[in-house]
Amino acid sequence: MSRACTLRKHVVVAAMLVACAAAAARRDMPVIVGQEASLDACGSWAEVSGLNPAGDGFLAVRGGPGADYAMRDRLREGDAFYVCGMSPDGKWMAIVYPRAGQTSDACGVSGALPKAHAYRGPCASGWVHAAWVRILAG
Repeated sequence: MSRACTLRKHVVVAAMLVACAAAAARRDMPVIVGQEASLDACGSWAEVSGLNPAGDGFLAVRGGPGADYAMRDRLREGDAFYVCGMSPDGKWMAIVYPRAGQTSDACGVSGALPKAHAYRGPCASGWVHAAWVRILAG
């Protein structure tokens, strides 16, 4: 193998390592529920609304409040969920939503909780961009 080929190989490996390190630096940010002991754990019920019909047809659920967090799931137009919080800039919503075959009651966030904690319930959770969310109640 030539020196040039070996050098190119090392450059490619180094670039891959840098990309992996950058991806690992963005750890998921949990959805916090029960921030006010006297209020519902997640204060609003909302749905995906306004997706571009000519677009990709889904709203990405991410591991944190930003497009640079890993995509965890996809929600479709009309899918409903609980809104549990917002990013400081107001662009991203922390949500909890039922998985296929679950009802919203299964999530356990529609009533008060004794203290705030990261959601680890039976439903799914993550972050969505607020531009494609319509608040239905709360």
